[in-house]
Amino acid sequence: MPPIAADLTPHAAKTRRGWVAKAILRSIFTGQFKGGDRLVEEELAVTLGVSRTPIREAFGELAGIYLIALRPNHGAVVSPWGPTQVRELYHIRRLLESEAARMAAPQIDLAALTKLREEHQHLLHVNPRPASWSNDILQLDARFHDLVAASSGSERLAEEIGRYRHLIDSIREAIRTTHAQETALIEHTAILDCLLARDAKRAAEAMAGHITRGTDSAVAALFSPSASSAPASRSRTITVGLSGAAEDRKPARSSSPPARRGREGL
Repeated sequence: MPPIAADLTPHAAKTRRGWVAKAILRSIFTGQFKGGDRLVEEELAVTLGVSRTPIREAFGELAGIYLIALRPNHGAVVSPWGPTQVRELYHIRRLLESEAARMAAPQIDLAALTKLREEHQHLLHVNPRPASWSNDILQLDARFHDLVAASSGSERLAEEIGRYRHLIDSIREAIRTTHAQETALIEHTAILDCLLARDAKRAAEAMAGHITRGTDSAVAALFSPSASSAPASRSRTITVGLSGAAEDRKPARSSSPPARRGREGL
């Protein structure tokens, strides 16, 4: 599985909290942190080169989507993480975002939709593809889903969808194969066409189908044998400082990992 947090910078993640949350998510995805592990604020702060404040904020964000649990006298503990949990999260996302598409259809900005559709078609058909092609699609993907959520007319619904932002962004980065991204562009175009036609029912159905397909891609990318045995997650530790790019470092024999396992994490 491709690294998730290794390419992150504070500017790319926009906030330290989001950057830290993505770094923790990557460690969960790669198996560095497992269900029952206790995440220690002080150790993570040193490892990531930040103060404890964004660590606590990231813990709160991840606890809000049940990726970790905040337990009295134990702090943050990683929740069980596997295909079942991914399917549950995507099921919630499908319910929320298909409803957002249904509600957005009668009122969403047609000019914004047209511009997004043009950008999707450009990235789908551009030849040769620029080096930034994959990252451009990730950014376009986020803008597309954000527009639909914001256009639903329900601040509460948009906020609930936003709670899953960093998790979904991280999974998108994990599954960004050429085929997956081409498929996403095609499916987004179909949703955009439904919204442009003000067809609420078809827009909701197309969004639900898009996320259902994404569920299978996410499970395959995160839990296939090749992903779980990727040597990058075993042979090196990615350390990231807020002042610069990530560095690859061999694990020091005497250093302790940021997660503690055993009875204290249960």
